[in-house]
Amino acid sequence: MSGQVIYRQINKDYAYWIEKRRVGQTKGGQTAGLLSFLEDGVVRQNILFDCGLGTMEGLADCCDDSFWDEPLAIFTTHGHADHHLELMILAEIYCERRGQTAHDTRPPLPVYCTVETQQHLFNTHRWGYTGGGTLHHQPIHSGSPIRLDPFAILPLAVDHFPGAVIFAITFGAESRHKIVVGWDTTTLPLSDDEIDILSHPSLALLEGTTWTKTAIPTGHSSITELVETGFLERLELEFDPRAQKYGASLVHYSGLEDPEGMISDAALRARIIHTYPHLAAVLHVAERGQTWTFDL
Repeated sequence: MSGQVIYRQINKDYAYWIEKRRVGQTKGGQTAGLLSFLEDGVVRQNILFDCGLGTMEGLADCCDDSFWDEPLAIFTTHGHADHHLELMILAEIYCERRGQTAHDTRPPLPVYCTVETQQHLFNTHRWGYTGGGTLHHQPIHSGSPIRLDPFAILPLAVDHFPGAVIFAITFGAESRHKIVVGWDTTTLPLSDDEIDILSHPSLALLEGTTWTKTAIPTGHSSITELVETGFLERLELEFDPRAQKYGASLVHYSGLEDPEGMISDAALRARIIHTYPHLAAVLHVAERGQTWTFDL
C-alpha cells in the first residue's frame, strides 16, 4: 500500500493553559494525538487518541477542520474524565452539524475502549444533547489487535486506572513502522513480553508527568523512572529522521507536583541534556501540534 502516515500531537500537557502561562507558554490542554493515513493527498483514515479538555481547541489550532473529518475513529486510553470530556462535543459536531442542512446526519462515531472505560464514558456523555447517541462503543481487549487499514492497533493494559491501556500501532510493509502512544501509566510496562511489544518504535510518545519519582501520590510515572528502571534503554530507541526514526518524545509533563514546580519545555530539554547526556539524541520534549511523517 502506498501513501503517507502523519502523527500530530494535538495537545501534550498534563498542565492546563492557565498553568502553562506561569512558565511562559500560552497553550496547554490534555494529552491527545491524531494519526492520519493519506493516499494521493486525501485523508483516508483518522484516529484520535483521547479527547480531553483542550482537544477541540487543539484540533482547530493544529489542522484544518476538513483534515480531521470523515472517516474518524476515537481510541480512548482510560476513563479519567480529563481524557474524554470533550468527546461528546466533538461527536455531536461530527455527527449532527457537518451537513449542508440541519437534517444531514452521520452514523454514531466509533469509540474504541475497554468495557471499564466505556462505563465512565456512558455515565458522562449520556447527558449530551443526543443522550450519548452520537457515540458507538467498540470494545477492545488488551493483547487483541484492532485493524483499521493501514493500521494495526494493539492495546496493552497498564495499571493507571481500571481498564487503562496504552497502544502500539504498526503499519507499513512488513509492519516496519511502530508508534507507541504511552501516556498515563503508573508502573511502567517492564515485562519481557511488554517490552517486546513496545521496542524498536519509529516514534514513542511517553509519559513523564514529573521529573522526580511521584508515581505513588500522583498515579503517573516520572522522567527519572523512565531512565532508572532501564525502560528507555530496553526500548532500543533510534533517532534518524532520514530513516523516519524519531526516538521518544515526552508528553503529559507539567512538573506541577515536582518540589521545584513546573518548568518550561526548553528548560526541561536542557535538564535532560545535562542529566542524561547519553539519551539526549533520542529523548525529546514534544511540542504542541508537532508532526511526524512516515512513508508506507
